[in-house]
Amino acid sequence: MTKLVNVLTLLPVWIGGVMMIAVILATVADVFARKFLNTGYFGLVDVTQLAVIGFAYLAMPRAFLVGSHVAVELYDHRLSVNGDLILKSVALILSLGVLSVLLFYGWTQASRILRYGDVSQNVEIPMIWYWALLMGGTALSWLICVVQFFQNVTRLAKRAI
Repeated sequence: MTKLVNVLTLLPVWIGGVMMIAVILATVADVFARKFLNTGYFGLVDVTQLAVIGFAYLAMPRAFLVGSHVAVELYDHRLSVNGDLILKSVALILSLGVLSVLLFYGWTQASRILRYGDVSQNVEIPMIWYWALLMGGTALSWLICVVQFFQNVTRLAKRAI
């Protein structure tokens, strides 16, 4: 199970990373083209926005898995193991609440976008692609939080026995 979760969170990071590297290289090429060839690449802004959204939301599940979010650690070094697990479980419950709200409203907005056929401003990239990346990353993050929450509950139950 751990290996599967590891792959499920690492693969999107690599996909998002490749998207970002491609956009960085395209932006550098655009700068050189504007400077030396007096021309640029039309639609690079749309593609850049897609890559940035993709990388941010595809990396989010991995951040939840490895606990790399910004945290204020005032008390957890003073807490017992059980206290630390309870504190982390409460944080996961709050995270699940926020992610659930994002999924609910994101689904509503993505449904509208799909229904109306919205596209990006310059090169008409279907906006549903942006929302698919956002919703996919958020849904996988939600799933990771659920798994971690039940792992914490299991650890707490084992420690209570």
